[in-house]
Amino acid sequence: MEKDAGLAEISQNLNSSNGHKVLLIIFGIIVTLIGTLALTLTIYTWDRGVLANGVVLSGIPLGHLSIKDAQERLEKNKKEILERPVHFVTAENNLLISMGELGFTANYDEALQQAYLIGRRGIILVKAYSKFKASWGISIDPHYQWNDQALGDALNKHIVPLNIPAKNAHFTIMPDNSMEIVPEEPGKQADINALSASVKNLSLNQTEAIPVPFKTLTPDVTKTELEHLKMTGLLSSYTTHFNSNQIGRTENIKLAAKAIDGTVLKPEEEFSFNQTVGPRTIEAGYQMAIIIEGDQFVPGLGGGVCQVSSTLYNAVERANLTVTERSRHSIAITYVPPGQDATVAYPTLDFKFKNNSGGYLLIRSNVTDDTLTFSIYGK
Repeated sequence: MEKDAGLAEISQNLNSSNGHKVLLIIFGIIVTLIGTLALTLTIYTWDRGVLANGVVLSGIPLGHLSIKDAQERLEKNKKEILERPVHFVTAENNLLISMGELGFTANYDEALQQAYLIGRRGIILVKAYSKFKASWGISIDPHYQWNDQALGDALNKHIVPLNIPAKNAHFTIMPDNSMEIVPEEPGKQADINALSASVKNLSLNQTEAIPVPFKTLTPDVTKTELEHLKMTGLLSSYTTHFNSNQIGRTENIKLAAKAIDGTVLKPEEEFSFNQTVGPRTIEAGYQMAIIIEGDQFVPGLGGGVCQVSSTLYNAVERANLTVTERSRHSIAITYVPPGQDATVAYPTLDFKFKNNSGGYLLIRSNVTDDTLTFSIYGK
């Protein structure tokens, strides 16, 4: 019995010793695994100064690139985008305008900073998880924006010139002094607001052309209206003379007179010289000639245009129409009697009158070698 008890005690001691060994082995294994895991995570999340694998920004893979290399690649991509043409199409025209001119902007700073922080924030497990997750592919969008002012300026510059103003029906005087009607023509005007919205909805990869939307412009005066006017003929006429040797002045007179020729006024409609003739600019063909400035005669662009307004004024007076705005020159001129002139200066001084004749009016101009004549036709 004593022998058996001793054996049991020895066995118990052996089992206890083996248990301690097992526990030590297990603990050692756990410590080893933890150490190995910690070492692996440390190596995996080691900051090598590059972006995490799998990071894509604006469709460009940036994994394993330094910030500097990533910035260079993104700037190259940005340059390509800004230079990329957008195709606009109408029935008659095709236009190419770059994304940059249209006001497209791309800012990669915030997105690049966000990409750089992947695998660099939080505790080591969070860093490892975010880096591992990115390795399966993570796309970050940069900050894209349209500059409304630049977009509007670009569309006004390239698209607005495609507008076609409506043309009113008008009379033309035949060699026998009979009058024929030239039919009206509708115009068209680009819908810039709708077009701007289409541009802003552009995909960076879009290759299809954008159709330019137009609104139809309806003429104010139609052939049908003119056919019912039953004009009886000439109401008034007035002629002034000029020196045709003054080339610039003669050309200015012809340009302004031509702009007014054929104008049709509805009953009670007001005529504006400046609105009808437009700015007197080099682009419009006007030349340097003598003008009145203060109380002196000096060279100026559009000299001679005041003879056109003064000649028309005298024809208007003889037709008993209501003058609503007129200014005299500061010094006397010779082509009309004293006090019978009408000076104009775009856009500050205008000559205006109202059609109070009770019917439609037709204004015709005629320039010969040295004379300017305005004739007003009506009831």
